[in-house]
Amino acid sequence: MKILLMVLLIASFAIAGTRIMSADPVEQSPPHPVTPVMKMKLTKSKAILEGLAVEDFDAVVKNARELKSLSLESGWNVLQTMEYASQSRDFRRAADLIAEAASEKDINRATLGYVSMTVRCIECHSYMRKHRIELN
Repeated sequence: MKILLMVLLIASFAIAGTRIMSADPVEQSPPHPVTPVMKMKLTKSKAILEGLAVEDFDAVVKNARELKSLSLESGWNVLQTMEYASQSRDFRRAADLIAEAASEKDINRATLGYVSMTVRCIECHSYMRKHRIELN
């Protein structure tokens, strides 16, 4: 239960940081444009979190698998570097862990997989911001 609360706290900070759903019209546009792929990633990630919170294992499995599939599409591959490819592989492993654990109804392992996936997302986005600055 403590793990789930920790995940919910981390996720709420991550989601709040995106400022996508801001009520203030001035803040409707995030500092960086949110692509359709990013919107789908956020939707699937939120659905996994919701599934974990209510122990809807079928929803967790479904959304983790769909998120992994999304990571294999061409719109995902924003940068062509070894580090980016490695980050994407780590992300897919975390999505696999979530789906596997949820299919076994192991809430703790699925939750830890979600934490791992969230860390992968944040690390990769930090890498991308830094790398894009270097390219400009």
